[in-house]
Amino acid sequence: MSPESDLPARTDLTITGLTVVTMDPHLGDLAEATVTVRSGEIAAVTPGSSDDPDAVDGRGLVALPGFVDTHWHLWNSLLRGTVGDAPGRDYFSVKRGLGPHHEVEDFYWAARFALAEAVTAGITTVHNWDHNVRTGEDADVNVRAQLDAGVRGRFSYGPRDSTPSDEPMDLGELRRFVDRWPPGRLDGLLDFGVALRGPHRTPAAVYRPEWTTARELGLPITMHCDRCLREEGCRSCGLTRLADEGLLGPDMQVVHAVHASSEDIAALAATGTSVSLSPITELRTMGFPLVSELMEAGVPVSLSTDTLAMPTAPDVLTTLRAVEAVELARRGSTVATPRRLLEMATLDGARDLGLADVTGSITPGKRADLLFLDASAANLRPVGDLAEALVRQGRATDIVTVMVDGRVLLERGRLVQPSARAAVDEADARRDALVARARAAGAWE
Repeated sequence: MSPESDLPARTDLTITGLTVVTMDPHLGDLAEATVTVRSGEIAAVTPGSSDDPDAVDGRGLVALPGFVDTHWHLWNSLLRGTVGDAPGRDYFSVKRGLGPHHEVEDFYWAARFALAEAVTAGITTVHNWDHNVRTGEDADVNVRAQLDAGVRGRFSYGPRDSTPSDEPMDLGELRRFVDRWPPGRLDGLLDFGVALRGPHRTPAAVYRPEWTTARELGLPITMHCDRCLREEGCRSCGLTRLADEGLLGPDMQVVHAVHASSEDIAALAATGTSVSLSPITELRTMGFPLVSELMEAGVPVSLSTDTLAMPTAPDVLTTLRAVEAVELARRGSTVATPRRLLEMATLDGARDLGLADVTGSITPGKRADLLFLDASAANLRPVGDLAEALVRQGRATDIVTVMVDGRVLLERGRLVQPSARAAVDEADARRDALVARARAAGAWE
């Protein structure tokens, strides 16, 4: 399944002459600085240039912490191009039709394909939100894919797609999965969580044991809150019910919550529950993401791609630009500023995944998850405030180099790993084979 590892070695280097947007409140932005990386760690961030003769000249580059994506269904990435506006081609119809016909190999390569695209977009941490785990092997290949890709993140183990509401997850296999992957096998890159359906989709006899088991195992919980897709005129996510039952908390992430009421938002804030927003898919299918309302209430908010099948692209800067414009039009918001939105895509995402001491800012002692943009790109000049320039004019094609945990995965705009390039090159053929299997089974026309 997994090819022979072609993950590059960690690189020790000093880069000088950089413009650095650290996202560290104590360091701020540095107009000319030197960043030193040793053994996968940010060893130093120093104002001014370096006289080290071996230092790499970083003039003309802007350094940012790698972006953090907190909710992404990697397993269905090969469905891109099959979802559209024609009858029977909406996301959920396609997912239900093709999901059962994925082979184990498809799960591996779908994840590798999505993670390759993530790297090109400067995303260095991905929460792999898997709501189609059919067997333990499915989960294992997802973990292997992320380790082979060298991308930091979390794997959240969920039930298979379209599991009946009264059928519980296989909690015994969840325990075995966690035992199979002790921290020593994860290279410091991954941890685990659980993706649960929750009280609106399952009865108490199902969701209560699932919550209990997750908390016994110390696994953070994530749950979709998307009643707006199923209930006409929905104006509440029913999160107060979860609060009353003790299900919310700092170990809990809610996804979407587009129709959260003021009471729902208050419950999130009071319990320290985080929200992962997927602005592009939410605008396409659910409504306006409640960016300003959540921020104003003090709810921890982070950014996600959701799925490549919708279709979407993980261009973080373009997404943030859309969010700022929508919030200005919708609320005249002064809270969703470019600087605050950059924080949502970096440090807030790291906080959501419990990784704020590991990544999310360019801070000495954190791991070297970095992206470098070409500051000479026409769309970034002439420059004023850096955060404003990046959010209002930046795009993924400005990113030239990406490093995760001290490993260079994108260099001069090109994926370093042959296996990552192969995942992209072979995506069409793998998608076509998947569709052919579904058609042969009578599940696709």
